[in-house]
Amino acid sequence: MDEIPLELKKRDKIMRQELKSKMQKLAEEAGYSLDDILTGGKAKAPTKKAAPKYENPDDPSTTWTGRGRKPLWVVAALEAGKTLEDLEIS
Repeated sequence: MDEIPLELKKRDKIMRQELKSKMQKLAEEAGYSLDDILTGGKAKAPTKKAAPKYENPDDPSTTWTGRGRKPLWVVAALEAGKTLEDLEIS
């Protein structure tokens, strides 16, 4: 009884592999890759990590890009009377 679900999974896997091979062959015959067809030919450009703009005066290895939520050390420095210009990396 336990053999039936295993056999169905095996057959499904084989059918998927065969279908993928057929689709890849059709795409190549048309001069495309399968990824071009599935993604619409538009690959996402890799996102670049923003360079840090501010550093913690107490720990210069701790930085912030200026994007997103302010880190606690920035909030504390601002509350202590410093400005963002004071925290800029020189």
